[in-house]
Amino acid sequence: MRYLLVGCALSILVMAAWGQTATGIITGTVADPGGAVVANAPLQLRNSETGTTYQVASSSTGNFTFSQLPAGTYALTASISGFKTYVRQNLAVLAAQTIRVDLILEVGTAQESVTISAEAPMLSTESAAVNSNVTTDRLNELPVLGVGPATASTHGVRNPLASSVLSAGVFWVPNTSMRVNGAPTNTFGIKLDGQDITNGVNTSTAQAQTQPSVDALDEVTIQASNYAAEFGQAGSGLIQYTTRSGTNSFHGSAYDYFVNEALNAHQSFDHARNRARRNDFGGTLGGPIVIPKLYNGHDRTFFFFGYEQFREATIVSNQITTVPTTAYRQGDFSGLLTGRAFTGALSVDGLGQKMMEGQIFDPLTETLTPTGRARQQFPGNKIPLTRFDPAAVKLQNLIPLPDLGPATQLINNYVNPFPSDRVTPIPSIKVDHSISTKLKISGYFSSTTTEVEYSPGGFALSEGFPDTITQTRGTYIYSRTYRGNLDYTVTPTVLLHFGAGYIVNDFRDTAPITNFDMAGVLGITGGTLGPNNGARVPIWQGLLGPNSSGGVAVMGPLTGQVRALLQRPTGNVSLAWVRGNHSYKFGGEIRFDGYPTHTVSNTSGNFTFSTDQTTNPFFQGQALQGLYAGFPYASLLLGRVSNVTLAQPTDTRGGRGFYAWYAQDTWKITRRLTLDYGLRWDLFTYPREQYGRAPSFAPALANPTAGGHPGATIFEATCNCRFANNYPWAYAPRVGASYQVLPKTVLRGAFGLSYSMSQGGGQGAAGANASAINPNFADPAMILSQGIPLQPAWPDLRAGLYPTAGTTGAPPVVDQNYGRPARLWQWNVGLQRQITNDLVVEASYVGNRGVWWRSASLVDYNALTPQGLLSQYGLDWSNPSDRAILAAQLNSPAAGRFQNKIPYAGFPVTSTVAQSLRPFPQFSSTLVATGAPLGKTWYDALQLKATKRLSHGLDFTWTYTRSKELQLGAEDYTGLGVINDVFNRDNNKQLSASSRPNWMAMAFNYSTPRWGPSRWMQYAVRDWMVGAVLQYGSGLPIQSPLNISNNNSSTLLRGTWATRVPGQPLFLKDLNCHCFDPSTTIVLNPAAWTDTPNGQWSPSAAYYNDFRYQRRPSELASIGRTFRMRERMTFQIRAEFNNIFNRTLFLNTTAGTYVNPSTTRNAAIVRAPDGRYTSGFGTINTTGVVAGERQGTIVGRLQF
Repeated sequence: MRYLLVGCALSILVMAAWGQTATGIITGTVADPGGAVVANAPLQLRNSETGTTYQVASSSTGNFTFSQLPAGTYALTASISGFKTYVRQNLAVLAAQTIRVDLILEVGTAQESVTISAEAPMLSTESAAVNSNVTTDRLNELPVLGVGPATASTHGVRNPLASSVLSAGVFWVPNTSMRVNGAPTNTFGIKLDGQDITNGVNTSTAQAQTQPSVDALDEVTIQASNYAAEFGQAGSGLIQYTTRSGTNSFHGSAYDYFVNEALNAHQSFDHARNRARRNDFGGTLGGPIVIPKLYNGHDRTFFFFGYEQFREATIVSNQITTVPTTAYRQGDFSGLLTGRAFTGALSVDGLGQKMMEGQIFDPLTETLTPTGRARQQFPGNKIPLTRFDPAAVKLQNLIPLPDLGPATQLINNYVNPFPSDRVTPIPSIKVDHSISTKLKISGYFSSTTTEVEYSPGGFALSEGFPDTITQTRGTYIYSRTYRGNLDYTVTPTVLLHFGAGYIVNDFRDTAPITNFDMAGVLGITGGTLGPNNGARVPIWQGLLGPNSSGGVAVMGPLTGQVRALLQRPTGNVSLAWVRGNHSYKFGGEIRFDGYPTHTVSNTSGNFTFSTDQTTNPFFQGQALQGLYAGFPYASLLLGRVSNVTLAQPTDTRGGRGFYAWYAQDTWKITRRLTLDYGLRWDLFTYPREQYGRAPSFAPALANPTAGGHPGATIFEATCNCRFANNYPWAYAPRVGASYQVLPKTVLRGAFGLSYSMSQGGGQGAAGANASAINPNFADPAMILSQGIPLQPAWPDLRAGLYPTAGTTGAPPVVDQNYGRPARLWQWNVGLQRQITNDLVVEASYVGNRGVWWRSASLVDYNALTPQGLLSQYGLDWSNPSDRAILAAQLNSPAAGRFQNKIPYAGFPVTSTVAQSLRPFPQFSSTLVATGAPLGKTWYDALQLKATKRLSHGLDFTWTYTRSKELQLGAEDYTGLGVINDVFNRDNNKQLSASSRPNWMAMAFNYSTPRWGPSRWMQYAVRDWMVGAVLQYGSGLPIQSPLNISNNNSSTLLRGTWATRVPGQPLFLKDLNCHCFDPSTTIVLNPAAWTDTPNGQWSPSAAYYNDFRYQRRPSELASIGRTFRMRERMTFQIRAEFNNIFNRTLFLNTTAGTYVNPSTTRNAAIVRAPDGRYTSGFGTINTTGVVAGERQGTIVGRLQF
C-alpha cells in the first residue's frame, strides 16, 4: 500500500510538473569596455533549434548564470542602453557541463550590434569534476555500436553504454560488466533526464531491459569522479542519458544495421563461419506540433518520436544432447556390464553373488543376510517390461529416440535443430512545451520489449527436446519508462525545478507449457498447481549414468519459472539561485524500489534419480573402488525416486527506499578562480520483504529440526525485530576548485565523498519448498505412479525451516549493517591546456578509497578455526594424524575418540568429524553474509586525454590510463572476491581481477573534403569517411593456481593457493609473442608453483602483476561515404568491422590447478584425438569455438 500511495502521489506530481534535469549551465560576467562590471543587465538566451527563450539578469557583481539548460545550441543576447547589442552564437551546451562566456560590451546604441559566431570554448574553467560527454551523433558515426547479444546488449539492440570506451578509467565488457575508476564492477548508476533507471537487481546484463534507443538520445555523459553534490547514489560513476527534443524544423532519420556471415572471417583453428543474420533498424522524427488551422507549435510545442527494432532469426543445429538408447528404453542394461569386478571385501555379497560393475539389482528380492541387506541381480541385467512403473512409461514415451551415431552410442546421440528468434522493439516519444518564457514542461515515454522462446546456453538452456520435457525457459521482458519535469523561472535569478518518473520492468522467465496436466499426461498426482491455474512441466534430473554410460540429460525447466517486476517511482526538486558571485542550488530526491515476484519453480515436482535405488544395499557406506552398481535410468523405469522437491507458488514483494537532499554553491571568487563546494545527505534503507517473510539466521535460537541445537531461522514478521539497521550519517561533503593559470591553461582539483547504493530487493521466499529423501540407503523417496507425498506450506515461518531433509542448506545471514551504503573518498588534480580552438589536452591524477562495499566472502560464520580446534578439542590441523581424524566419518574407527559422538540427536553419522565440530553442524559452509559492509577498494591513476573538435573533416578522442587497482572482498557489486585466509582478513588485500595497469583508447572519424579541378572530381573524392575505435593495453591478471592436494578443503577448513617459487619464470612462452602453436604448446610453467604444506595458508597473492593473460586489443574500423541528396538531407552507407586485422585471440589458458612436475600427473593434461590440448594447466583449448574473428556490419542511414 505504501508503494501505491507513493506512486499515486508522484503521478499527480508528473501531471503537475514536467521538464529536464540532465542539463548544462552557461555562466559568465557582463563588463563594460573598461572592465567594470555591469549590474542588472537583462540577458536572453535562445535555443537556436526550438526558439525557446530564457531570461536572467546579471547580479550586483556582474555575474549571470543560466542553469537547467537542456542540451542544445544557444545564442546569447545582451541589449543594454548605451551599449551595442551583444550576440554570441553557437554555444553548444552538453549535459553536466558548464560553459563560461564573458561579455565585454562596446559603447554604442542598441540598434547597433556585435555578433560573435565562434563555437563555445573547449576549455573547462568552471568545474573540477571528471566528466566525459559523447553525443549520439558522434556515436552513430563511430564503429562502436554493435548489434547482437555478444557485442551490444542482452536484447541485441545497440547499447549507449558503448560510449564508455571513450572515457579514461572505464573498463567495459559488452553485456557483462562496467568498472569505473577501480570501484567494484557494476556499481555505477544510470539516469535518464535526471531520473534513475538503473536496474536494481543486476546492473551487469539487465541494463538493456530499461535502456532507451540510442537514436532517442541526444548525448551520454559519464561522470566519473567528484561530481556536484546534486548527484549521488552511485559508487563507480554516474551515467546520464539526455533525450532528444523536437525543433522548429522537422528532422529525423532512418537506419539499418545489417549483419550477415558473408561479412565475417572464418573462425580460427576450425575455419568455420557460423550463420549470423541480424537487423537493427528504425527511425526518428521530430519537429513542432502543428494542427492546421487549430494550433501552431513553432517556438512553443515540439515532439520527438523514435523507433528501433532488433531482429535475429537463427536455426540452432549444434545442441547435441543425450537420450536413452533403444536397449535402455526396453529395460536392457546388459551393455553396462564391463567385466570389471569389485575386489576385496566387496567382491561377494551376503547372497554369494559376485559383484561386477554395472549390475542392476531387483528391489523386490531384498533379504537380510549375515553381512547385511542384499538384493539379487535382474537376470541378464534386464528389467522385465511388466515391472516398469506406469508413470515412467508415460514419461519415456515423451523422450525422443536417438538420431546420431550407431544404436550402441550412449552419449551425445541426439540433435534436433530448433529456431531461436529474437525481436526487440523500442519505441519512444517526447513532448516539450513552453507555456511562457518562465514556465516550461516536457514529458517522455519509452518501452522496451524483447521476446525469445528458445535460446541455447545462458539461462534458457534450450536443447531441442519436445516442449513437454524441454529445459528451455523463454525470456519475455516488458519495460516501460515515464519521465516528466517542470522548470519555472521565479525571478531572473531564481529557477525552480520539479521532476518525477516511473519505471516498471516486467521479467518473465517462462517455460513453453504453462498449463501442464501432470496427472492426465503422466499419471502423477500431488502438484500444487493444476492445469487451469498455471501448472508447469516437472523437472527430471540425475538420469545420466556414471563414466559416460548414458541415460538422458536433464528434462524440464531446472531453474527459473519466475515473474519478477521492478516498480520504481522517482521524484526530485531543486532551486537554483544566483546572488552576487554565488550560484546556489538546493534540492532533494526520493525513490522507491519495489520488487513483486511470483515464483512457480518446482510446483510440479523436481525429481532426482540416482544409482542407489537399483544398487545392492550390500554396498552401503562403502567406497566403490572407482566402479559403480545400479543405474539412474533403471531407477526411473521402476519409478523409484531418490529425492523429490515440491513447492507452493509464492508471491513476495521486496523493496527499499532512497532519500537525499543537497546544498551546493559555485563561487566565482575572481574571473580566474572558481570554487565549488556542497554537502549531500543520502539515506538508503536496507532491502527487505514488505511483509517480513524473508528468512535470516539466528545463531542463538534453538533449531527443532536439528534436535534443538543453536542456529535457527527467524522472520521479521514474527520476531518483532528488524534484521538490519539503516545508516543515517551518510553526509558527503564535496569541494572543487578551478583556476585559470593562463588564458589557455586551467588547473583543477577536487575531493569529496560519495555514497553508493547496493543491489537487491530482499524478496525472500520462506518455506516454499518441501523435500523427501530416501529413508534408507537404496530405498526410494517415492514411487512415481503413487504421487508426490508432500504438502509444502507457504509462507512457512518455522524456526526449523532450515535445513531441509537430507541437506545442509542454510538460511541467509543478513548482516545487521546491511543498511550502510558504501563510501567512496575521491580526489583528483589535473591540468588542462587548449592547444588550438579545436584541440584540448589534459593530464589528471585520479584517486579514491572505498570502504563498506558489500562483501560476501570476508566472513565464514560456520568455519572451524585452527585456534578453536586446538583449544577446544586438542586437534592440530597441521598434524597429519589429526587431519585424518577430522576427515573421517563419525561412524568409522578412523574417527578415534570422536567415533559416534554426535552433536545432536538425528545427526547423520556418515558426516565427517569436522562437520560435527562446526559451530552449527546442521549447516555446511553455506552460512555466508548478506549485505556485510566489509569490502574495501584502492585506486590511483594517471589519466591523459586529448580531444579534438570537428574541424577540417577530423575529430578524435585519445585517452591513456596508468592505474593501480586493489581490493579486499569487493570485486563486483555482489560482494564476491577470492579469499585465501579468511581468519586474517586484511591479509587478503589483493590486485583486482579487472586490473589493467596500462590502457589506451583512441576514436577518430575523418571525412574527405571537396578537392580537384573539376566538379566531377570534387564529387568523386568528397565525403568519404574513415573511422576507428582502437583500444590497446594490458591483459587481465591470471588467478594463482590452487594446490593439487586441495589443501584445507571446505570439508575441513578452506582451500588455499599453491606457493609461488622464487626465481622460476611463470611462463614457458610469452603469450603475446605470436611465436607458438597454441593448440600443442604448454605456456604456463608448473615449476613456478609448489604445494603449500598441509595445515598452512599459502603466502602467495591471489593475483600478480607479471602473471597475466594474453593482451586483447580491440580494433573497430569503418569506411563509407555520405551522399548529399538535397539541402539538409544526406544518405550514408558504410561497412563496420570488429577485429579489423583479424587477429587470432585464443581462449584463456587453463590455470585452475597446476601440475606438480615432481610427480607423473600427466593425466591432468588432456588431448583431443588430433593431438590438440583440451585441458590441463598451462594449455589452451583450440578444439571448440574461438570467438573473435573479424565480423562485419553494413550500416545505412538517411538523415534529414
